[in-house]
Amino acid sequence: MNSTTYLQTAEQDLFPIFSDIDSLVKQNLRRVIDAFREHRVGVHHFAGVTGYGHDDLGRETLDKVFARVMGAEAAAVRVQFVSGTHAIACALFGTLRPGDEMLSVVGSPYDTLEEVIGLREEGQGSLKDFGVSYRELPLTKAGAIDWRGLESAITEKTRLALIQRSCGYSWRASLSIADIEKIVKIVKEQNPRTVCFVDNCYGEFIEEREPLVVGADLVAGSLIKNPGGTIVPAGGYVAGRADLVEAAACRLTAPGIGSSGGATFEQNRLLFQGLFLAPQMVGEAMKGNHLTAYVFDKLGYPVNPLPFE
Repeated sequence: MNSTTYLQTAEQDLFPIFSDIDSLVKQNLRRVIDAFREHRVGVHHFAGVTGYGHDDLGRETLDKVFARVMGAEAAAVRVQFVSGTHAIACALFGTLRPGDEMLSVVGSPYDTLEEVIGLREEGQGSLKDFGVSYRELPLTKAGAIDWRGLESAITEKTRLALIQRSCGYSWRASLSIADIEKIVKIVKEQNPRTVCFVDNCYGEFIEEREPLVVGADLVAGSLIKNPGGTIVPAGGYVAGRADLVEAAACRLTAPGIGSSGGATFEQNRLLFQGLFLAPQMVGEAMKGNHLTAYVFDKLGYPVNPLPFE
């Protein structure tokens, strides 16, 4: 069987999944369009402000639109975030204080967070350097969440539970919204004050709902991934509880400035357009992933997730 035949067979067999993805795209796009309409997005929002970036109507409106799409009280969408890791670091440093504990509930996080936490390197101003302790709940031998262990993992000192939605570089399943909802419920039952923070990188628009809708307190991610719609050149975001978003923004800029400053360098139009395109682009990427998994599975390669999962 040649490559063309493989692909044609794959497309036929995957048609029901592709159809479901098309339906998902329409639902998520409606959510985005509703947010645009609610906040009356127009061409006057595409211009930027230079200097300090105070009173940038486009940036302020984009924050409101993004918050609406994510189901958040507030959001800070900024080109000044260098990466998803940078946005996550701002969220962590904004929330955590000396003496607090952070618990990673899905095993080890991305390698890029190891320096942020203080697991590698020294003297760079990590969370560990500032007196924040860290624990992680290992995955089971099957690579799944240790649900039983999670039921007793939260203490009075646990200020933040880190929930990494994507599998990252590990061979585990990425978390579904249902998984995140269950994690949040278990965490909050043990300590209602624990902040449930979701690393949402690669997760936006994958399902009909976002983590904040099922009880998460804060999420962060990158604009050069899903919510940038393949066209945003740089940036990241934090969204969630208004106080936590502002605290993260204060780590990005400075206390007293927070989310009220930051020039957008004439990128407002692309930021709005990228968000508008995001559901469609994510849907196409999902189809490509299913197609690739199907073909390589047929060729005998190990793939994760398996076709039709």
